Amino acid sequence: MVNNHQISQIFEEMAELLELSGENIFRVRAYQKASQIIGGLTKNARDLSQKELLEIPGIGKGIAAGIEEMGRSGKLQDLEKLRSRFPKGLLEILRVPGLGPKRAMILFSKLKIDSVDKLREAIERGKLRELDGFGAKLEENIRKGLTFAQGAGKRMLYWNARLLMQDMLKVLKGFPEVVEAVPAGSYRRGRETVGDLDILCTARDGVKVLEHFAKLPQVERVLAQGESKASVLLRAGLQCDLRVVPPHSFGAALQYFTGSKDHNVVLRELALKKGYSLNEYGLFKLSDKEHKRPVAGKTEEEIYKMLGLATIPPELRENRGEIQAAQENRLPRLIEMKDVRGDFHNHTFHTDGRHSMEEMAHAAEKMGWEWVAIGDHSQSLKVARGLSVESLRKSFRELQEVQKKLPRLHLLRSMEVDILKDGSMDYPDAVLEEIDVVVASVHSAFNLPESEMTDRIKKAIRNPHVDIVGHLSGRLLGRRESYQVDTEEVLKEGALTQTAFEINGQPQRQDLWDVHAHRAKELDVPLALTTDAHAVEQFEYMALAVIQARRAWIEKEDVLNSLSIKELKEWLKN
Repeated sequence: MVNNHQISQIFEEMAELLELSGENIFRVRAYQKASQIIGGLTKNARDLSQKELLEIPGIGKGIAAGIEEMGRSGKLQDLEKLRSRFPKGLLEILRVPGLGPKRAMILFSKLKIDSVDKLREAIERGKLRELDGFGAKLEENIRKGLTFAQGAGKRMLYWNARLLMQDMLKVLKGFPEVVEAVPAGSYRRGRETVGDLDILCTARDGVKVLEHFAKLPQVERVLAQGESKASVLLRAGLQCDLRVVPPHSFGAALQYFTGSKDHNVVLRELALKKGYSLNEYGLFKLSDKEHKRPVAGKTEEEIYKMLGLATIPPELRENRGEIQAAQENRLPRLIEMKDVRGDFHNHTFHTDGRHSMEEMAHAAEKMGWEWVAIGDHSQSLKVARGLSVESLRKSFRELQEVQKKLPRLHLLRSMEVDILKDGSMDYPDAVLEEIDVVVASVHSAFNLPESEMTDRIKKAIRNPHVDIVGHLSGRLLGRRESYQVDTEEVLKEGALTQTAFEINGQPQRQDLWDVHAHRAKELDVPLALTTDAHAVEQFEYMALAVIQARRAWIEKEDVLNSLSIKELKEWLKN
C-alpha cells in the first residue's frame, strides 16, 4: 500500500521523465507541484476521495486520478510507460552540470550514452566534441561537471547552505564597490534543503563586483558572466547566481527572486486585477506599456503596500494562504529568536554528546536563555550509551551541583526516552516521574506498518509522564525516509492530552516539518523548539528550529520556549 512519500516520489520521477521527453513544461510543473503537495500532506492521499483531492489547491483531475490509481494498484501506468522509453541511467546524466534534456537526448541517440560511466568514457575518447553543437569547450565543461554530478544533483541541507552563504556574503560585502548584498531564493524562504543559491546586490561598479565574485575561493568554475549577472559552480557542488540590480528596482528584484514561483504567480495576478504589471524591475501601471515609470520597486514593502497587502515575511511565501491573510490583515506575528528562553532536547557526554553538563549549561547561559533542560538518551539506545536508572539518578545529583555554580540560569533535567516497539516507555513510570522533562522518541523498529506505528506513538502520548514527542517522522534528510505514521491522528491525540511536539532544529531532522507544525498549530497542539544539540556549539541550531517554525506560521504564544521558568514549571506540573 503506497504512502504519501512514495506517491510524491512517483510524481517527481514523472516530472523528470516528461521533461526528458520534451513534454509541455506546464505538465512537467504540474507533476513537480503535485509531488511537493502530497509530500507535505498530514492525511494519507490514498484514503481521500476524488472530491477531497480536488479540493486541495494544486491538485487537478489528472493528478487526482493518478493518486486513486496508485491507491488501488501501488503503481502508475503512465510512469511505467515512460520508464520503458528510457534507460535508468539517463536520469543520472541530467544531473551533470552543462547537460539538459535536449543534450542528454542527443548523447543517447547519437552515441548511445545512457549512464554516467558511458558519458565519462565518451569524454575520455573525445567523442562529444565531434557532435554538432558540442565542441571541445563544452566537452571539457561536462567533464568537470561530472566531478560534481552527485553533489550538484542533490539539495544541500539549509544549515550547510547558511554557513556557505554567510562566508560568501562576508567576502562580497568587503569589496568597496558593493553597496548592499542579500540572499534570495529558497534559502531566504528557509526551505529545509536548498538546490542552488541566489544573491542580489547593488553596486557602484557592477562589472567589477561580478569579477570579484567569479574569483571567490568558494568558486570551482564560472558558468556564465555578463554585465549584470554571473553564474558559478561552487566547490560545494551548488550553482550560485549573483545579480547586480539598480537601487530603484532592488525591492522588486528581491521579491521576484525570493519566490516562491507559486507565490509570485498569485501576486502578479493580483497586480493585474488592480491595474498594474509586476516583474523583477518594478510595479508598473498597465498604461505604462514600456515600463518606464515604476510606481514601486525600491523596497519589497512598498510593492506589497501598493497591492493592498501587509508585507509578507519571506518564510511564508509558498502560496499557502499568505496573500489572503495579508489582504485581511491577519498575518501571524512570527516567532523570533529573542522570544526563545530555553531548550528542551540536547545530549551530554554521559551518552552521545561531546560536552559535560556544566559545559552545556554555560553554553546555554551564553545563548542568553533563562532556563535549559539538559538531556540524554534512555537505557535501550545502546548505540548512544543510554543511561541506566542508576546512572540517571547519579546525573540528577550532578545537575544540582552545576546549578549551584550558575544561580542565574535555571536548570532542569530532561531525557529523550525511547518509545519501545509496543508503545511503552524505556523507563518505568516511577522513574519517568523523577525526570523534569520527558521527550518521547522512536529510535527503533522503523519498518512497522502505519497502523502499528501510529498506535505505538499514540500509546506513548497517553502516558501522563510524557511531555514532548520528539522528531515525529523519524526522517534524516538525505539519509533516511520518514517511517509510516498517520500524522493527523497522532497530532489529534496530542491535542486531546495537550502533549507537546518538538520542532527539532538538528539540520538533518527539521522535524516536525513546516506543514505538520502548521497543522499542529491549527489543532492547538503545544510546540517545543529544540536543538537536539550534541555539543555546546549546536545550541545554535535553535535558529534553524525558529526558521522552520516561522515557515509553519508559528507565533510566540504557540511555543513552550517563550514561557518563563515559573510558567514552564506550572505547565509541566499540569
